[in-house]
Amino acid sequence: MGQGPLPGKFLAQLSGREEVLVTSRGVGGSGRVRMWFAATGAGYVYLLTPAFSLKARRWLEDPWVRLTVPDTRLSVEGVIKLVQVSDLGSDLPLILERFAMAGAITEEALTWMLESGSHLLLRAGLGDA
Repeated sequence: MGQGPLPGKFLAQLSGREEVLVTSRGVGGSGRVRMWFAATGAGYVYLLTPAFSLKARRWLEDPWVRLTVPDTRLSVEGVIKLVQVSDLGSDLPLILERFAMAGAITEEALTWMLESGSHLLLRAGLGDA
């Protein structure tokens, strides 16, 4: 499954915000939650979540996602892709900055979180799901 960048208009509206509304579907129906995120200049949004969460289980079953700018009707549908630290390249410093409060304060800490299976790091982009 391919993945492309999210629309610039959507990303511009996320600029300066701490949270994005994330809708998932799958196990147990669908759900919508507020999540911290990291938006990259290349047009992707990263999400970090505990691996045992219902949304994580949903995304492993069905990669579809809807991202909505809080307090607006602006949303975009896309797909989630599971990523590892080795996939981040130049996005790593942004990820560490945005998710430090979740425990991902260093590359080693983030690597441990992902390799231990306690958390999932996901990249949202356009795609077909």
